[in-house]
Amino acid sequence: MALLIPFRGRTPQIAPDAFVAPNAVLIGDVRVEAKASIWFGAVLRGDDPDHPIVVGAGANVQDGAIVHVGTWGPTLIGPSVTVGHGAIFESCQIGEGTVVGMNATILQEAVVGRECLLAAGTVVLEGAEIPDRSVVAGVPGRVRKTLEGSAAGWVRRSGKHYVELSRAYLEEGVHTLDPAGTLDASGTSPDHTPGDS
Repeated sequence: MALLIPFRGRTPQIAPDAFVAPNAVLIGDVRVEAKASIWFGAVLRGDDPDHPIVVGAGANVQDGAIVHVGTWGPTLIGPSVTVGHGAIFESCQIGEGTVVGMNATILQEAVVGRECLLAAGTVVLEGAEIPDRSVVAGVPGRVRKTLEGSAAGWVRRSGKHYVELSRAYLEEGVHTLDPAGTLDASGTSPDHTPGDS
């Protein structure tokens, strides 16, 4: 069963149809929305008292990724985002449909636009702003070109693939959560007041 650790009065909140792998670790104010998936060995540490980690609907955080939050602001992973294996980031925003490559790093206060592709190993510096549909690579990460053609199609399909894969895991009976850790039908939990951040 996934390790859900309350911290500073906040308990991770998981949508009923989300998938959280049995050895994933979620701490504090972490919110996982509908059909999102958190994969094996991922750690999401929402231990700042003022800022949550939000994993948007249909997004996936893959094996071994580390997601933190700090005093700089929330960590917002948009809908249908793919976070590759071993990626690391904190207090940043990632726009809808973006693919973050394996072992990429996104530093605090960075804002990554929608439908971007961050190459494996890319480091997005603190406070960087990446425009929508950008291909970013390097250390430090720089916009190399605008995403188009077959690469754009692959980025759009990436999130859907992980939604389907997570459904297969659930159908196989990979049970991940104690019912006390799930959101109710309204998207809230008895111990988490709507509007809290």
